[in-house]
Amino acid sequence: MSKMMFKTLAVIAAAAAFMIAGANRIAYAQGAAPSAAAAPAPAMEEPGTRSFKLVSVEVDGTKFWLPSVIAVEQGDKVKLTLENAVPGASNQHGFTLPEYNITEVVTRGTPKTITFTADKAGVFPYSCQLHPAHVGGSLIVEPKK
Repeated sequence: MSKMMFKTLAVIAAAAAFMIAGANRIAYAQGAAPSAAAAPAPAMEEPGTRSFKLVSVEVDGTKFWLPSVIAVEQGDKVKLTLENAVPGASNQHGFTLPEYNITEVVTRGTPKTITFTADKAGVFPYSCQLHPAHVGGSLIVEPKK
């Protein structure tokens, strides 16, 4: 698969993730159940907590975090479970979300959990601080209504 095709697929995947998140908000507003694909994780979570599992992967030599876009509302408590699934000699991959002062090193086979409150509205990039050339993602924090 060519790098251009891979990048195009990554952009399409990011757009799809954003659209699924929007569809879930509409479904909630209309009283319907959200789709399972973008639903927050288990019901055992504290009310108001949005949970996401982000997995670092490698495709055609490019490493990135999936999903590449996550969306929450301002004021939500966010729980990220980070998992490193990148093969190879190095068993560590980084995760940084600078606007929220989060920087972690995730070792393959040992997931890390991060919890924070999304108190700032905007679009905030996340990436790997250990491998800056790798593809990152975005946390979208919608303003509180």
